[in-house]
Amino acid sequence: MSTTADTSHRWDIQALRGLAVAGVLLQHAAPGLLRGGYLGVDLFFVISGFLITGQVLAGLRAGRFSLAGFYARRARRLLPAAYVVLALTMLASPWALAPLERADLAHQHWGALGFASNFVLWAQSGYFDVAAELKPLLHFWSLSLEEQYYLLLPALLMGVGTGRRGLGVLVGLTLASLLLGLALQRVDASAAFYLLPSRAWELGIGSLAAWAHASGWRAPAATRWPATVLLLSLLLMPLPAWGGFGHPGANALLVTLATATLLLSRGRAQAPRVLAPVVRLGDISYALYLVHWPLIAFVNNAWVGPPDAPGLAQARWIAAAVSLPLGWLLWRGVEQPTRRWPLPRTWRGWGAVLGATALLAVLPLLLPSPQGDTDARRPNHGFSVSCDQWERWVDRPECRNAAQPRWAVWGDSYAMHLVPGLAPLAPGLVQMTESSCGPLPGLVPWRPDAPAGASFTRDWARQCERFNRSVIQALRAPGAPGVVIVSSLLEQYLGPPGGQLLRIDGALEREVAPAQAEDELVAAAARLAEALRAQGRRLVWVSAPPKGGFDAGACVERRQLGQFTLGAPVDCGITLADAPPLAKRATALLQRFEREAGVPVLWLHASLCSGGVCRTADADGLAFYRDAGHLSVAGSRRLLPQVATRQSIEALAGLNR
Repeated sequence: MSTTADTSHRWDIQALRGLAVAGVLLQHAAPGLLRGGYLGVDLFFVISGFLITGQVLAGLRAGRFSLAGFYARRARRLLPAAYVVLALTMLASPWALAPLERADLAHQHWGALGFASNFVLWAQSGYFDVAAELKPLLHFWSLSLEEQYYLLLPALLMGVGTGRRGLGVLVGLTLASLLLGLALQRVDASAAFYLLPSRAWELGIGSLAAWAHASGWRAPAATRWPATVLLLSLLLMPLPAWGGFGHPGANALLVTLATATLLLSRGRAQAPRVLAPVVRLGDISYALYLVHWPLIAFVNNAWVGPPDAPGLAQARWIAAAVSLPLGWLLWRGVEQPTRRWPLPRTWRGWGAVLGATALLAVLPLLLPSPQGDTDARRPNHGFSVSCDQWERWVDRPECRNAAQPRWAVWGDSYAMHLVPGLAPLAPGLVQMTESSCGPLPGLVPWRPDAPAGASFTRDWARQCERFNRSVIQALRAPGAPGVVIVSSLLEQYLGPPGGQLLRIDGALEREVAPAQAEDELVAAAARLAEALRAQGRRLVWVSAPPKGGFDAGACVERRQLGQFTLGAPVDCGITLADAPPLAKRATALLQRFEREAGVPVLWLHASLCSGGVCRTADADGLAFYRDAGHLSVAGSRRLLPQVATRQSIEALAGLNR
């Protein structure tokens, strides 16, 4: 996303920039339209590595390179436009964002100021965290990653030199970064995406191209058209992931190699007329990249309706269209004039930079405090975040409220969210939960296309089964709870398209045919109920709350704050007839559990719904939901006593039979 003073002599670089920013803009405006637009960021990385390395090599070989001068030019080039966007985004946030998103935005803002956005966003990536499309400063992760590369590259080249030794070190580090990125994807896909060590290879390919260019090497002219066709093909129709790797993977590697080839190809001295608009778009690419995403993210925040509804696509297109003139204004009014500013070489100059940075750093603290409850949509982990366990259940003191609990809660996040409401009712409660892992031993959801390190991979399915087996073993122990309350969304067992079920029995694994999935699930529920009865335990399944296809928690919150809201009913109520198809299938499946497997079910619908319409908030405005389906902490505490009592739950379980 960065530029240098000599780009006016390389119209082809500006055209590549224009192509890259167009891909990113279209990807964000209409994710389903341009399947590979996200690869525009990878294209930017190569250009940045090429240009910056060319500057550093030229300065070092001429004996006139200065670290202070290099960083001063980077500051003058990048900071003014970025600071304007950061300030305007923060100033708009009280009217555009709900309290939870505003709290996250402050950390993203500070991360951007410290060129550490990628670390902040990596830390914020998790099952319960705010979705990426709601973060207005999400796009600063790539700028931070580039700046980290700019910070290290000059010092590296000054240390190893600009001869063969330096080239060898650069080649070795680029290959090491590529291999690390591929390996890290299988362990932590989010870290592989956000962190410099696993992404530096893309800038490194640009650096190697710059080294070749500085040495006088040029790619044959015959490679220009094949590289162009490959680049366009990847942006329009990217290849499927190879070898189980996600992004960055084979597609990113091909994009970076094609871009490096074009940077080294001999081209025309002047741009063809047909490419003039793309070149002009490249001129404003940095400003447009900065401006477009906060606008689209504000739209995403205002939209609380179904994510596939036409209204959201239309609103995103409008935001993308508005970003074009605003990007031009930022380029014309800030980016271009600041190029003529003197470099911050003196203490006074650097003091002005640090002063502006400090003022921006305190800006989130100067804005009006959020009017709503900042905890209303916080993750509901039950007793503690440590009770969202992994691999095997461990009896932790913070995951129980009595020395000898008589009730247990077991399941995925839809069991976790019951804990605040059940704890006051229970004669002692212990929590046995893992996100996404439903309480059906022997049967686990699996998605072949799940990225490494995420839920629903084959490795995850195996550890989910181990977790459930460890819970069963704990429930067999003397003195274990007599009532076992289980819950799960169940949708993960039924979809999305491409999802499958694994039947796991020790070392034996069998894929379940989709046509047999629901029958297998009913049989698994029956086996669970029978196994618990054989141990003297009693089972109660609590249904997931009704879903309406929109974010009920955000809807109620934004309505109460008087913020602009798109895509949901005026009263944020749920009409059961309009529930998403997958939610209807999950409800029908739970009815089969009750009817065919002998599983007693406590239906939350009984208290929330009347005449096919379900409320999402209480009469005093307290929201039951924290998102589209999970109960908030306060909502769980309010709703569960309305649904049941200790006696009614134990009677439903048949504890006295």
